[in-house]
Formats: sequence, structure tokens, C-alpha cells
Amino acid sequence: FMALTCLLSGIVVGPPNQNPSSHPSYTPDVARAHEVKPYRHIIPLEGVPPGFHQIRLSFLVTPAGDVLRVAVGGDKKLLEFQSQLEKELSQWKFTPFEENGKAVLTYVEELIELVPAERLPKKHVTAPVLRPDSKIMITLQRTGLGEGALRQRPSTLISNCPGSCPSYTVTVSTDGIAFIGRDSVAASGKHTATVKADDVRTLAKKFVAADFYSMEASYRLSVTNQQAYLFLDQPTYVLSIAIDGHEKTVEDYLGFRAGIPAVITGLEGEVDTLAGTQRWTEGGDGLVAALQAEHFNLQSFEAQIMLKGAASRGQRVTVREFLKAGVPLGFLPAPKPETPSTAVPFAGVGWLNAASNQAGPLQVFMDAGVSKDDQTDKDLALAAAAQSGNLATLRALIAYGADPQADLNKLVAVPGSPGAMTIEGPDGGSILIQAAESGNPEIVREILRYHPNLEIRNRGRKTALFTAGEYRVGDNRDKNGARAECVRLLVQSGADVNARDYRGNTLLHYAYFPDVAEELLKAGADVNARNINGETPMFTVINEGIIPLLVKHGANFSIRNYHGETVMEFTEKYWPSRLEVLRKARQTLQDR
Repeated sequence: FMALTCLLSGIVVGPPNQNPSSHPSYTPDVARAHEVKPYRHIIPLEGVPPGFHQIRLSFLVTPAGDVLRVAVGGDKKLLEFQSQLEKELSQWKFTPFEENGKAVLTYVEELIELVPAERLPKKHVTAPVLRPDSKIMITLQRTGLGEGALRQRPSTLISNCPGSCPSYTVTVSTDGIAFIGRDSVAASGKHTATVKADDVRTLAKKFVAADFYSMEASYRLSVTNQQAYLFLDQPTYVLSIAIDGHEKTVEDYLGFRAGIPAVITGLEGEVDTLAGTQRWTEGGDGLVAALQAEHFNLQSFEAQIMLKGAASRGQRVTVREFLKAGVPLGFLPAPKPETPSTAVPFAGVGWLNAASNQAGPLQVFMDAGVSKDDQTDKDLALAAAAQSGNLATLRALIAYGADPQADLNKLVAVPGSPGAMTIEGPDGGSILIQAAESGNPEIVREILRYHPNLEIRNRGRKTALFTAGEYRVGDNRDKNGARAECVRLLVQSGADVNARDYRGNTLLHYAYFPDVAEELLKAGADVNARNINGETPMFTVINEGIIPLLVKHGANFSIRNYHGETVMEFTEKYWPSRLEVLRKARQTLQDR
């Protein structure tokens, strides 16, 4: 940690805070709902080199919402930016945090990123003269590569694109708007719209005022092989303008970490706004009208895909307009793909399943009687709603006829239905398994009301108990004991705490959350259960902090796996970093 010691406007920037147990604490996702501008998560400072410079802050917030003390953790090299950082922190303000209706002193943790100051032009290039009749063409190309790509913009530290970042090119010109959607957009392909030529010229004036023609050709962060994992599949933005044929192009790849002037990213957003790009990328307001204006065939398979895409994005108004425009709900064959490997989003997804996480569009579909006789679509939608933890859509689907006891391993597709598909989304199993995976006790409690089979297994031979309590990448906390509560609910309903998966592991073998392990052991989980390799949970438990708990409940150090190794021998060979934890646990056992 770096320790800054300074008193500034009532803020002490110093050694790391330890949260007193008397103070309630909040994680960044909760705390951000209380932020008051000009609070920033990304802070440009003079002298910060290009790259990724994230620091962790912990601080106390007074009942009035003022920051009382800040502790800064991160690279010691960032110490030189102390005075600049203090100026930023002095402006922070929160709306009060309340406990039992009363504002309280609160402990908050936050992540921020320091980035280079803007690289403003060093040499002025005179822009073309804008005349009342100038021909203008402004193009924005955005590429979003790969599933789960991150769009990282200066307004937030890390902002996940919904699914994947949209990939498209949009051009606004004095002749109109042209949009080409490629991947992760609601309306793929080529589309057009009208725009006032004077509005385009007004935007062009902003480019000239921003000295766009003087900007560097590229603001691109150089990523080393060691850093590659941080920046996988980042989008590239290419912004260009041509005024009477005089063109200027600027590339932006993680530019905010390389000193890109904020005015450029602002212009990117203004192009999207003028073009109304959101109607094509997100299926937003105006999509159906725009399609009708260009005489798009709304009776086509492509229109069905757009409708599903809009539903999946929560666009209730657009969904209603598509239905009003007569998009067919019956089966239409997909056109032959350009290449055999080309996948069409939502091609095999039913109407209700497409809207399963969006209460508004789902209700529009149900009000219209969509998929009323397609049990597969209803049950798949219920599985998706359960997995996402969406209680409102879960209840609505059950009321519509979805079966909370459905065995997802046995679903039968309705011939000729848009929802005709095998269970490729959820990994087989049951609705209860999907509910347990959500980690939401209310979802699990709701499905348990219908007395489902607790021991149905998915393709990995795991029951709902496994999906309730096991670790998932990125899910490193049992928020408010929710997963432990899910396990408790299942155990109370009679779930087998010693159920085995295809490798012979019990849930205790996968234990990561101490409170989950405690629930299992209290319910009679076998602390010395052996998998197909003869390993007990002591061999395999992910979180070494659970080892003392296993020892306390009778874990046996003398058991050997089927290779003849004790847990000490196995750990010394394959997992030496946790050997000391085992030694201390064994010593504690011997000292009893």
C-alpha cells in the first residue's frame, strides 16, 4: 500500500483503514448509487504514463455524506501524484447512507483508475472552410470483438457491454444516414434513415471547433503480452469526417489510457446521438418506424430476429410496435448463411425465452398470447428467468403455464416453432438447478413451493445443491450469505448433502465459501468422502481458509488417495503454497 499523509479540507489520506465492526460497510456497486458528481472513477492526471493504473480506496463517509478519511492502496510509484489526487478527493460527496432510517458513519471501498492527461495537439492544422452548402460525411466505426468484450469509456471504470460490444459502422452525411450492423446489434445488415443537412453541418462545426483536424491519427494503447489478459477483446473506435472531400480520421483503442482528448470521445457520442444509432444497436424507440420508412420486409425471418433482439434488450415499446406491424410469430425458415459457420443470434430461441429476463417485453408477449401452446418455450424461458434470479418474470411465466417441475433433460421441441431447440442454454437438469445457480434465496424458495425433484442432475451429474453452493469465476463473495441460505433451504427440503457428481465429488469437495461449508457440515456432509481418485475434500477444497473447519469436523490426515498419497504428500507435490496451512491445522488437531 502507498500511504499519503495530508490533511486537506477535512480529508486525511493515510494508511489503510480497518473497518470498525460498528460501522456498516458497502461495496463499490452499492456505494456508486450514492455518488454525487463530480465524482469520477477514472481520473486523468499529469505525468501518469499510458497503461493500466488501478488503485483501491477505502474511506469513511460521514452521516452528512462527506469523505472523512481515505486510505489508498496500489503501486507505490503512484505516490508522486499525491497532490493531484488530493485535489480530486476533496470534491467527493455522497448522499447519506442510512441504517434503520438514520444516516450513519459508513465504511466504503472503491476502485479508481489513474490515466494520462490529454495529449492535445502540438501543431495546429487548419480545417476546411465550412460553407452553407458544404458536403459533409461523418463516419463512426465501432468494432466489438468476442463474447463478453468490455467497452471501457472515460465515464466509468469498467462498463460491460450487454453480452458483447456492438460492432457497426454509421455514417451521417448531408445526404442522409447509413447504418451497417455486424455483430451484437438488434438490427444487423444495411439500414438507412433521413437527417437534416443543417444538423449534420452543425455537428461538423463542433469537429472544427474541437480542432479535430489537428489531432493525432491514432490514440492507441500498446499492450504487452503480460498485459494482454487485461485487455482481451477491447473495441476499436474509428472516427472520421470529410468536409468537401477533405478527410481526417482518428483511431481510438483504449485511448483514454493513452491520453486521448476527451473531446474526441465526446464527438463519438454525438455522432451516435445524431444518427439515432441506438434504435439499430439496442432496438430502441424508432426502430420499427425507420424500418418501415426504408420499406424493410417486416414479414421476414430477419424481422423475427430483430423482434427477439429487441425483446432481449428490454425494449417494450419496440416489441409492441413490431407486433402491431404484423411480424409473423409462426415458423419461418432461416435463409442460407453466407458461410456454414455463420451463426444467427436468436435463430433457435423461442419468443418467451428471448424475453425471459425482461419483464416488460415478456408481458407484451404474454398479453398477445405468444407461445401459449409451446410448452418448451415456456419452460426454457422459466429456466432462464430462474438462472438470472428474476423473480418477477419467474412468477409471470409460472402463471402463464411454465412448469416449475420441468425436467430440462427431457424437453421436446414443438415442430415448426421458432422455439424449436434442444436445451443448449441451461446445462440440462431442472428449473430448481437453474434457480439454485442464481444464488438468490427468493428464487430457490419460490421453486421449492412446487415440490420439485431435488435430485435431478444436469449434464455434469450435479444436483441443485451443487449449483447453489459451488464457486464460480468472478463470484468471490457469498453476498450477505445468500449462497449459504440457498444451501440451507435445499437441505431443509431434503437435498442429499453427500450427492456425488460424475467425478465422485460432493459439494464439500468444491467448497469455497466458509458459510456454505459450515451449512453442509452441520447437515451431516461426510468430511472424509472420497471421489473417484480417492481424494477427500481436504485434497480438493478451493479455499484454503476452509481447511481448519474441515479439521474441526474430523478430516482425516492419514487417508491416502488412489495414488497412495496422503493429503500432506499430495499438497507438497502439487500445491506447496498451502502446505503451511495444513501443517498448522494438523498441529491444532494434535494440541487438542
